[in-house]
Amino acid sequence: MNPAVRCTRLAAVGVAFVVALGGCESGDKGKGASQVVASVNGEDITLQQVNQTLARAGNIPEGQQKQAQQQVLERLIDQQLLVQQALEKKLDRDPRVVAAIDAAKRQILAQMRLEQVMQEAPKSTPEEVKAFYSEHPELFHDRRFYRFKQLIIAAPETMQAALQTELVRLEKQPNKNETLTNLAKWLQARDVKFQANITTQSAEQLPMEVLAKVHRMKDGDLLVMPRGNTIDVSQLDRSQAAPLTEEQSGPYIEQFLQNRKRMDLSTAEVKRLRAAAKIQYRGELASSAAQTAQKPTAVGAEAAPGTSTPATAPPGAK
Repeated sequence: MNPAVRCTRLAAVGVAFVVALGGCESGDKGKGASQVVASVNGEDITLQQVNQTLARAGNIPEGQQKQAQQQVLERLIDQQLLVQQALEKKLDRDPRVVAAIDAAKRQILAQMRLEQVMQEAPKSTPEEVKAFYSEHPELFHDRRFYRFKQLIIAAPETMQAALQTELVRLEKQPNKNETLTNLAKWLQARDVKFQANITTQSAEQLPMEVLAKVHRMKDGDLLVMPRGNTIDVSQLDRSQAAPLTEEQSGPYIEQFLQNRKRMDLSTAEVKRLRAAAKIQYRGELASSAAQTAQKPTAVGAEAAPGTSTPATAPPGAK
């Protein structure tokens, strides 16, 4: 077997080992109050363990709870069998597994500390919700659906300057309906590959920095976005008003602001810990590490919502 693959599999066993041992520990502490739902070679799996695992899977419809519990129980049984085999084979002493377990433990502890910090985030006030609603008309009372005609162009760096020049020329043409058609012909003449699409996106599905520009666009205007070796050229075909009232938006704005406060707290905590710590970089990564350290990122910080459907996340940051 490829050594890298074997190492990856051993690491996976190690992480499963940590999770399973953690689950067993929880079960042992609560045996008096937690129902045993299975026994695997004499080792118990409790209802508490099943429900804890299920909770990490997110919201499950009430009618599917029992089925989901049974599926989780079967996975925990498989996991326990593998852990028992791993211990029998003394995999817990393998240096690679020990390292994987240590890494998993460190990640769990770091994440739990951040969650503890983020729980201190204050709830958003009605004034904050109202202010956010007023400051972002493009997301709420002037919210729209945007229909784009799009060309995704595989443009190497040597072609991008000429492409930009052609786009400037085409934007000056009076008949905007022919802009993308003419651009496609120009690309075909130069054997440049591209893909044509038509997409419809709501305001909250667009990145905030892009939404501000799109909100000011008129039908026929172009939006050009370089993405590495490709360039996305989107033409606004039409937009349709889909406003949201302050009452409709309130719960989503409140959740968005809460998430942002949680992220701010987690970032501030990591920054505070760095400032108070004595950190010394050594070895070949020392020079680049010192520069990266100027922009600390909180481990496991939650991202703000914004890529879901209009009914679930009007705030729209991405």
